[in-house]
Amino acid sequence: MGHFTIAGRQIATHYMVLGVLAAYGLGVKAAIPKKDKTQAPPINASSAEEGEFVQQFLKAFEAEENKEKH
Repeated sequence: MGHFTIAGRQIATHYMVLGVLAAYGLGVKAAIPKKDKTQAPPINASSAEEGEFVQQFLKAFEAEENKEKH
């Protein structure tokens, strides 16, 4: 295979390709915004009572889920 001379050393072309692909992948990963996993999605209820019911249901579900884990 071919080699390039960089800073007095011979570097194989496949190592250069791997380095470019790794740098590209890291750049893409850094550019993607991080999502906050602790924030719950908004509850779009048609009335206040429905919103309260959904919140209480979620609290009861989480409490039951925590009981099963312990």
